[in-house]
Amino acid sequence: MADRKKKIITTVYSARHGETAFNAQFLLCGWIDLPLTGKGLVQADQLTALVKDKQIDAIYCSDLLRARQTAERVGLALGLVPMPDARLREVNFGGMERCSRGDPAFKRMEQVFAERFPEGESVLQAAHRVYGFLDEMLAECAGKNVLLVSHGWTNKLIASYFRNLSNEEFGSYVLPNCGYAVYEYETDK
Repeated sequence: MADRKKKIITTVYSARHGETAFNAQFLLCGWIDLPLTGKGLVQADQLTALVKDKQIDAIYCSDLLRARQTAERVGLALGLVPMPDARLREVNFGGMERCSRGDPAFKRMEQVFAERFPEGESVLQAAHRVYGFLDEMLAECAGKNVLLVSHGWTNKLIASYFRNLSNEEFGSYVLPNCGYAVYEYETDK
């Protein structure tokens, strides 16, 4: 009789941090380390209310302040200590940080995945670090419910890890501040 493999499901709740001053001004933040605004703190509390019944086993977050503040508020309510990881940082927009998200140069750059942002990284480089984190986290947390708190573009990359996204779908994917998406990852034991 053949061995029956048991299916193990890991549920990933991927959230974006609360609002920063740059978010409110429609500016690129990238690796600039900004705190949450008052509205961002309220959004973090709202995120807590949304995930409190999800039986979260672990929280990972970007090491940037805005993501840590969001994750710490959620973690405090859930009795969990968030684990910061630099691989969950936002895309490094380099010299484009502080620019308007509507800037024509940025609009062109966001369509070119292999080209580095001036003094920054490419979307492909960011995907490499985010995918590496996800590979490790899914192996370590098999069968658990995990909350990730990161950034707008990082969430695009996380979505592309779990789903096939066309370039257009990737480009239009937007997760609002403290919004979250749910992904189920299935493995055999």
